[in-house]
Amino acid sequence: MSKYYDVTFHELSGKSVVKREIISDKEPFDVWEDACVSFTEDLLNIRVNEEAFVTLNRRFVVRVDAEEVDGPVDKKIKRHDEIMGVVNTLSNMGF
Repeated sequence: MSKYYDVTFHELSGKSVVKREIISDKEPFDVWEDACVSFTEDLLNIRVNEEAFVTLNRRFVVRVDAEEVDGPVDKKIKRHDEIMGVVNTLSNMGF
């Protein structure tokens, strides 16, 4: 089953590159591969958004974090539930 992840690549310099909502069927330790457009032994090529591409030297990547997040459908469901909760509270108050 596919899950959504936010993947963060941390560099030795203290900077980090975040790739959000990566859909993957892989194990959490291998999700970073799906976050990259391509990778070699020396480089990681990442498309951050529609206009930005980043190439990281693997020697300077000190840590990769993969955090499981809600997908777009789950976010819409939660947002709808929150709005319905607010409407219900306001109607109970007489508004």
